[in-house]
Amino acid sequence: MATTIQAARHIEKIAVSRKSLDTLATIFIAAWVTVLLQGALRKWVFPGVTVVYLIQDVPLAIAYVYALRKNIIWAGKLAALCTGIAVLLSIQTLLQIILIDHSPIVAMIGLHHYIFYLPMLFLIPPCMTPHNIQRFLRLNLWVNIPMGLLAVLQAASPRAAWVNRTVTGDENAFQIGGSDAVRAMGTFSFTLMFSVWCGIAVALVIGEWLLPPARRAYQSRFLLLASTTGAAVATMVSGSRSAIALAAFSFFGGLAAVLVTRNHALLVRFAAIAFLVPVLGLLSFVVAPKSFQATLDRLSGSGYQGEMVTRVVAMSVGFLTEPSFSPLGLGIGDGIRAASVGSASAYGVSLSEYDSTRIVQELGTFTGGFLVLLRYGATIVLIFAGFKALLLPHLHSFPHAVPLAFTLASTLMTGDIVRAAPGIATQSYFCIALICGAILSSQQSRQRKILESFQMR
Repeated sequence: MATTIQAARHIEKIAVSRKSLDTLATIFIAAWVTVLLQGALRKWVFPGVTVVYLIQDVPLAIAYVYALRKNIIWAGKLAALCTGIAVLLSIQTLLQIILIDHSPIVAMIGLHHYIFYLPMLFLIPPCMTPHNIQRFLRLNLWVNIPMGLLAVLQAASPRAAWVNRTVTGDENAFQIGGSDAVRAMGTFSFTLMFSVWCGIAVALVIGEWLLPPARRAYQSRFLLLASTTGAAVATMVSGSRSAIALAAFSFFGGLAAVLVTRNHALLVRFAAIAFLVPVLGLLSFVVAPKSFQATLDRLSGSGYQGEMVTRVVAMSVGFLTEPSFSPLGLGIGDGIRAASVGSASAYGVSLSEYDSTRIVQELGTFTGGFLVLLRYGATIVLIFAGFKALLLPHLHSFPHAVPLAFTLASTLMTGDIVRAAPGIATQSYFCIALICGAILSSQQSRQRKILESFQMR
């Protein structure tokens, strides 16, 4: 009798816990939605109001508090690492304020961009149960469709059109290279954030195609095809080489997943995706010929190709050669536009355009170099985590993880995670946490089965 009562109490505790997990997941998904809407609010509702770019911080802060109150924390090595990074950067920031007379305001803004989004990595995984992962996937499958339509409308509209307004409310939309074609950015305010979204969107639909129909977020093949079309066309008319590169990484991630599993059914599904690529490319040319051609020129032109090689080299190894030796650096936050307005070392003047180099310039040779190398190491770990999530037991296998890991790897390694943290870090860390959540959920499921088996005896 006592054993039965204890078992009933334990089951009740699990039910309450699952409700809390669902609530936490809902708050984090709300933060994801605010990232998608941030640019739309800045461009079309509150032009010129810079503070809107922090809108996702509100649900994130609420999620952090809720997770701590409910003790929903993945207290593993990742949490310890993130805490250690936060402590290290806080000490470095204090030393810069004291020893090099660094502006406290700039320092606080910079510290925010470096550490505020790190808790997502160890607070999101516990609440990403299979049910909540499905909720996230369903949301994004639907988002792809209007985002693709909006991107086409922007690419086909003149520069002065309302849909192409910038965050300052003017009509000087970004152009593709030296052409008069407009860069489509969907609901985002800058090309970079839209490019990362494109890579993630393509990765998610590839993952859906690799799942058996019964396990997909939606069983409707028509919806999946429409979502795939939206994500692919948005990428192809964006005018962004980064968007196309990240989408290509997702594609190769899907291919890697198929080759690793050696599953003939997956091979057939991936062949269907490969067949869609030229068809969707032709569709993109039909709906937005000017943008498609300008993008193609940027990819194939000899001058542009040389520029791309130079940029890749600068992004990957520039931090070793460009920054001067400095134990403390120029000051955390000096390379962030919102923090450095009006300062002598304003963004784009004394600091690099590339995140890895800029981190070393801001934080100094030792701390900055350590963080860059840590990001490079984390990229390798992320790839392995993607394959681990793919090879989980049948019902827990998460094929989305490998395409996501491939597209996020380059962003984690060299992308503007710090300078554009509100958008880029939120997107990147959320999807990394999604992969971790799939792995953690599988481990917890095995533990629950052992417990349930014991209780049945």
